[in-house]
Amino acid sequence: MVTFQIQNNNIWKSLDSVSEWVSKNRYIGWDLYDGLNSIRIQKLCKGSKSLEMVFTQLNVYSPINLRPLLKIEKGRDTKGSALFAQTFSNLYYLTGKKIYKTELEECISLLKEMSLKKIYNFDCWSSHYFPYLSISKIKLLPGIPDIIGTSQVIIALSKSSKIIKDNTLKEIISSGALFLIERLLEKRNGDYFFKYHLSENDKTEVLNASAQGLECLSYVLALERNNYIEDVCEKITESLIKNQKKDGSWIYSIKINGKERIQLDFHQGYILDGLLSFLPYSYNKHKIIESLNKGINFYKNTLFLKNGESFYRYPMKYPVDIHNQAQGIITFSKLQNIDRNYLYFAEKIALWTIGHMQSEEGYFYSHKWPIITNKIPYMRWGQAWMMLALSTLLKEMDYGE
Repeated sequence: MVTFQIQNNNIWKSLDSVSEWVSKNRYIGWDLYDGLNSIRIQKLCKGSKSLEMVFTQLNVYSPINLRPLLKIEKGRDTKGSALFAQTFSNLYYLTGKKIYKTELEECISLLKEMSLKKIYNFDCWSSHYFPYLSISKIKLLPGIPDIIGTSQVIIALSKSSKIIKDNTLKEIISSGALFLIERLLEKRNGDYFFKYHLSENDKTEVLNASAQGLECLSYVLALERNNYIEDVCEKITESLIKNQKKDGSWIYSIKINGKERIQLDFHQGYILDGLLSFLPYSYNKHKIIESLNKGINFYKNTLFLKNGESFYRYPMKYPVDIHNQAQGIITFSKLQNIDRNYLYFAEKIALWTIGHMQSEEGYFYSHKWPIITNKIPYMRWGQAWMMLALSTLLKEMDYGE
């Protein structure tokens, strides 16, 4: 029998601290990729995608916050709000405190307002409040819905529907699920995958994005079984398993010409979460479990050190990224359904992160090198993901205050 010594008091203290900081700032802040959220920068770039990429990446990696100088505006992020909503669902489950239900209701109300249904005829969401230039140089604008933002909102709505008495949530969830299937689902070379967004210019198959769509639809199935959705999920699952490498890893994406992009980081956790979520509903459970075991072995033993510190993008060690840390906590907490020993590793990641990347003010730093630490408090990238991570760990252990 495994004995766990989760230091839940330390984790609760950390979670309360970051939650208080977020509450004081009312969920409004900067984002890691908000470099183009400035009229000054847009004028300097004059539409040049190369210059836009330079300014975006400069703000990503600079440990000095250039945003006040560049007049980059703060905002409230859609995806971040979905993550906060999921956190408050967890916290209400753990404590039953009215304050968490109130915060959850506020987040859900905002997410409902942010739906782009009037434009696209389905409930769907854009991830961010700022324009963002992707690595493929496709510009994503706040009015263009994408798989990640839509999936995270649907997950938030699904989790909150068990707490909030709102008869419209089921309809919105169903509409969002149909958007994923009717507008984003594609087939190529035998693979079924979700497009990242509606742009017709980018036909790249992003594996972890499909996995988030899979996780999202699994939450929908948890509310009500649906043969059509189950069939789509089976096809997405088969494609994810087909594209898994022999070492258990997954590449980031495959272009229409077959060119692969390798990026080994927290996105591995997204795929594991997706497969794990659909496992109860699949008729190919043995294939999913086999794939999960290979993927877990790679994720745990290659992308993390034994003390819970993560690689940035394997084999690149630094900087330690707060999103890598948060995703590790989330994934290994959920994997206790396969082996409860993974909770012990989730705790290790959490305690290392709290000890090395949380400020005295409560917020979490974004990046850490051996000597330099980037202390810019990103609202979504750091705070939202860490709040969800810590609350997920406590929920999986069923540790209330």
